[in-house]
Amino acid sequence: MNLSLVPVQHVDLVWPSVAEGMQRACLKTGGDCTAGDIWQQCRAGTAFLVIAYDEEGIHGASAWRPETWATGSKLRCLALYGRNMSDWISQMHETVKKIARDCGADSLVSEGRAGWAKIFPRARQVRVLYEETL
Repeated sequence: MNLSLVPVQHVDLVWPSVAEGMQRACLKTGGDCTAGDIWQQCRAGTAFLVIAYDEEGIHGASAWRPETWATGSKLRCLALYGRNMSDWISQMHETVKKIARDCGADSLVSEGRAGWAKIFPRARQVRVLYEETL
């Protein structure tokens, strides 16, 4: 499996292959952004798009944005999706950690479903988000 940080100038070429998966990921987590928001950030260079692919095509993707929190510099996952993730998620994790270090971030952050614990087993839970439907 190959992992690639998609160069800004290639985001528009790759996006049609990942847009639906990104939107599904946003909807599953009740996220605070849409695939369109993520696309705009990746093509503007304010977020990073990372893909897992082989000769059969793209198997998964994630989008990450550098942020400054009161507790330090973070690289935040905006969305992640894929199939056969066990084949590539550890490589993606290592790739993203390198990007985080290069950005000067001291940690990775993500929010979503409890399944994140399997992807980031050393992570600690920082907060819980509640939503009340009116």
